[in-house]
Amino acid sequence: MVCPKCGHEQPDVFSQCQKCRFIFPVTQANPTKRVVHTAAGSVPGSPSHPALVILGALSVSVALVIVLWWLNSPEGLPPFEGSYHNSANGFSMLAPSDWMVLTSENYEELFDKLGDRFPKTLRDGFIARKTEVGFMKVLENADFSPSVNVVIMKTEMPELDEEQLAEGAKVLSEGFRQMLDDYKMERSELVTIDELTAARFTSRGSIKLRVEKTGPVETDGYSGSTSSRRTSEWKPFDIQFVQTLIPGKGRAYIVTSSALVEQYPEYRKAFEGILDSFRVSQRPSRFGSITMGALNGGLASALGYLLFTVLMQIVGLFRKEAPPSIPPPM
Repeated sequence: MVCPKCGHEQPDVFSQCQKCRFIFPVTQANPTKRVVHTAAGSVPGSPSHPALVILGALSVSVALVIVLWWLNSPEGLPPFEGSYHNSANGFSMLAPSDWMVLTSENYEELFDKLGDRFPKTLRDGFIARKTEVGFMKVLENADFSPSVNVVIMKTEMPELDEEQLAEGAKVLSEGFRQMLDDYKMERSELVTIDELTAARFTSRGSIKLRVEKTGPVETDGYSGSTSSRRTSEWKPFDIQFVQTLIPGKGRAYIVTSSALVEQYPEYRKAFEGILDSFRVSQRPSRFGSITMGALNGGLASALGYLLFTVLMQIVGLFRKEAPPSIPPPM
């Protein structure tokens, strides 16, 4: 090394000039090698203790199991006390106490009892085995009674969005125009029922129904006695419909509320209360089928790998050789 101050040439091992005593910069002198002392038994890069690996893998496995359960076991709101429960199709709902509950077992009896006041839509639905359950407010001296009914569609329902809402409104309108006169779709909207996105369609139309009447008929004779007979006539009804499409697991629920146009404002709150009480126990997946398949597959693979790691660590512990025994002193 040549001293930058006096030019004296000397070996590189010195940290200062042997002639003028100039202290060389650190970069010019040989840096002192640093020795890093590690703790006894600790070697960088060495594997962790098997017990720590097993504990960590089991902890992550438990977390994955919880995530898988959350993804595949969605839960909604708790049902109301006193609700009608349909375990076969996984739903429940609650109607006011003064409303009749109609099922396939009792509708014929109620139809015979109520006669003209039994809504034709409910009767036809039960006869065709399309209506699962109905709720009806029986009105005295009325040709039409407000009602709510549930129809089940066994189909895998796609996730509802604005595009699906528009398509549903189109299909519904085409179907109703074939059955009703002066049909009009008033509103379609996405709503939330039991924390699920549902589609609601509000419409109105006119339908002609045969109404039977019983009236007195005077007889000829001196007694002036009367008898009664039943007559029938076709009568138009202007009806307000509110249909709500609610998704379920492998099925869809169509909840229809109907009343005469002049009746609807009076029973609107009752209709909304019944719909708000609707609970879906057999719920759809939290995400779409493709997303759920990817999540379930990825999480299941990760869980399998972790459990395999735990198994191998446990097998390794049992395969370790026991330390050699110390011979007894001579």
